[in-house]
Amino acid sequence: MVKREIISKKVNLIRHHLERISLKSNISLEEFLNNEDERDIICHNLFVMLQYIIDICSHIISDEGFEEPVFLSDMANILVKEKVIRKELEKPFKDMIGLRNIIAHQYGDIDFKTIYKIAKNDLKDVYAFLEDIIDYAKL
Repeated sequence: MVKREIISKKVNLIRHHLERISLKSNISLEEFLNNEDERDIICHNLFVMLQYIIDICSHIISDEGFEEPVFLSDMANILVKEKVIRKELEKPFKDMIGLRNIIAHQYGDIDFKTIYKIAKNDLKDVYAFLEDIIDYAKL
Protein backbone atom coordinates (compact mmCIF):
# COMPACT_ATOMS: atom_id res chain seq x y z
CA MET A 1 0.00 0.00 0.00
CA VAL A 2 1.30 3.45 -0.91
CA LYS A 3 2.32 5.90 1.77
CA ARG A 4 -0.25 8.61 1.24
CA GLU A 5 1.68 11.25 3.18
CA ILE A 6 4.67 10.88 0.85
CA ILE A 7 2.50 11.19 -2.25
CA SER A 8 0.55 14.09 -0.75
CA LYS A 9 3.74 16.00 0.00
CA LYS A 10 5.07 15.50 -3.54
CA VAL A 11 1.71 16.43 -5.09
CA ASN A 12 1.83 19.69 -3.12
CA LEU A 13 5.40 20.32 -4.28
CA ILE A 14 4.34 19.71 -7.89
CA ARG A 15 1.53 22.23 -7.43
CA HIS A 16 4.04 24.73 -6.03
CA HIS A 17 6.30 24.35 -9.08
CA LEU A 18 3.33 24.58 -11.44
CA GLU A 19 2.43 27.87 -9.77
CA ARG A 20 6.02 29.15 -10.15
CA ILE A 21 5.98 28.19 -13.83
CA SER A 22 2.64 29.90 -14.30
CA LEU A 23 3.83 33.10 -12.62
CA LYS A 24 7.03 33.23 -14.65
CA SER A 25 5.48 32.34 -18.01
CA ASN A 26 3.37 35.50 -18.21
CA ILE A 27 5.87 37.12 -20.53
CA SER A 28 6.18 37.22 -24.28
CA LEU A 29 8.22 34.66 -26.19
CA GLU A 30 10.70 37.40 -27.12
CA GLU A 31 11.19 38.38 -23.47
CA PHE A 32 11.59 34.73 -22.52
CA LEU A 33 14.19 34.05 -25.22
CA ASN A 34 16.18 37.16 -24.26
CA ASN A 35 16.08 36.70 -20.49
CA GLU A 36 18.42 34.00 -19.22
CA ASP A 37 17.10 34.27 -15.65
CA GLU A 38 13.50 33.67 -16.76
CA ARG A 39 14.59 30.70 -18.88
CA ASP A 40 16.57 29.26 -15.98
CA ILE A 41 13.71 29.69 -13.51
CA ILE A 42 11.18 28.01 -15.78
CA CYS A 43 13.54 25.18 -16.78
CA HIS A 44 14.51 24.57 -13.16
CA ASN A 45 10.88 24.44 -12.03
CA LEU A 46 9.94 22.16 -14.92
CA PHE A 47 12.82 19.85 -14.09
CA VAL A 48 12.04 19.67 -10.36
CA MET A 49 8.32 19.19 -11.02
CA LEU A 50 8.99 16.39 -13.50
CA GLN A 51 11.41 14.75 -11.08
CA TYR A 52 8.70 14.75 -8.39
CA ILE A 53 6.34 13.08 -10.86
CA ILE A 54 8.94 10.38 -11.48
CA ASP A 55 9.48 10.04 -7.72
CA ILE A 56 5.75 9.53 -7.13
CA CYS A 57 5.63 6.87 -9.82
CA SER A 58 8.69 5.08 -8.44
CA HIS A 59 7.15 5.17 -4.99
CA ILE A 60 3.86 3.68 -6.19
CA ILE A 61 5.57 0.98 -8.24
CA SER A 62 7.83 0.01 -5.35
CA ASP A 63 5.21 0.10 -2.60
CA GLU A 64 2.63 -1.79 -4.63
CA GLY A 65 5.14 -4.42 -5.72
CA PHE A 66 4.50 -3.78 -9.42
CA GLU A 67 7.01 -5.03 -11.97
CA GLU A 68 10.24 -3.10 -11.88
CA PRO A 69 10.86 -0.74 -14.81
CA VAL A 70 14.03 -1.20 -16.82
CA PHE A 71 13.91 2.37 -18.13
CA LEU A 72 12.15 5.38 -16.66
CA SER A 73 9.77 5.37 -19.63
CA ASP A 74 8.63 1.86 -18.63
CA MET A 75 6.90 3.42 -15.63
CA ALA A 76 4.22 4.81 -17.93
CA ASN A 77 3.37 1.34 -19.27
CA ILE A 78 3.34 -0.17 -15.78
CA LEU A 79 1.10 2.52 -14.31
CA VAL A 80 -1.36 2.21 -17.19
CA LYS A 81 -1.36 -1.60 -16.92
CA GLU A 82 -1.98 -1.38 -13.16
CA LYS A 83 -4.72 1.23 -13.70
CA VAL A 84 -2.95 3.94 -11.72
CA ILE A 85 -3.13 6.41 -14.63
CA ARG A 86 -5.40 6.41 -17.64
CA LYS A 87 -4.21 5.10 -21.01
CA GLU A 88 -4.36 8.58 -22.59
CA LEU A 89 -1.56 9.71 -20.25
CA GLU A 90 0.90 7.00 -21.29
CA LYS A 91 2.50 8.94 -24.15
CA PRO A 92 2.38 12.33 -22.40
CA PHE A 93 4.03 10.76 -19.34
CA LYS A 94 6.79 9.34 -21.54
CA ASP A 95 7.16 12.81 -23.09
CA MET A 96 7.47 14.30 -19.58
CA ILE A 97 10.27 11.87 -18.80
CA GLY A 98 11.96 12.78 -22.07
CA LEU A 99 11.71 16.50 -21.30
CA ARG A 100 13.14 15.92 -17.83
CA ASN A 101 16.07 14.05 -19.38
CA ILE A 102 16.68 16.79 -21.95
CA ILE A 103 16.75 19.46 -19.25
CA ALA A 104 18.83 17.35 -16.83
CA HIS A 105 21.42 16.13 -19.29
CA GLN A 106 21.28 19.01 -21.77
CA TYR A 107 21.15 16.66 -24.75
CA GLY A 108 22.16 19.08 -27.48
CA ASP A 109 20.73 22.54 -27.20
CA ILE A 110 17.52 23.02 -25.29
CA ASP A 111 14.81 24.34 -27.59
CA PHE A 112 13.61 27.29 -25.53
CA LYS A 113 10.70 27.97 -27.89
CA THR A 114 9.39 24.50 -27.02
CA ILE A 115 10.02 25.09 -23.31
CA TYR A 116 8.08 28.37 -23.56
CA LYS A 117 5.19 26.66 -25.36
CA ILE A 118 5.05 23.92 -22.71
CA ALA A 119 5.19 26.40 -19.83
CA LYS A 120 2.61 28.68 -21.39
CA ASN A 121 0.07 26.25 -22.85
CA ASP A 122 0.92 22.62 -22.39
CA LEU A 123 0.77 21.59 -18.73
CA LYS A 124 -2.71 20.08 -18.92
CA ASP A 125 -1.26 16.57 -18.89
CA VAL A 126 0.49 17.30 -15.58
CA TYR A 127 -2.85 18.32 -14.07
CA ALA A 128 -4.52 15.18 -15.47
CA PHE A 129 -1.68 13.06 -14.09
CA LEU A 130 -2.16 14.67 -10.66
CA GLU A 131 -5.89 13.92 -10.80
CA ASP A 132 -5.19 10.24 -11.44
CA ILE A 133 -2.54 10.02 -8.71
CA ILE A 134 -4.78 11.81 -6.18
CA ASP A 135 -7.62 9.46 -7.06
CA TYR A 136 -5.42 6.36 -6.87
CA ALA A 137 -3.87 7.34 -3.53
CA LYS A 138 -7.26 8.45 -2.20
CA LEU A 139 -5.91 11.84 -1.11
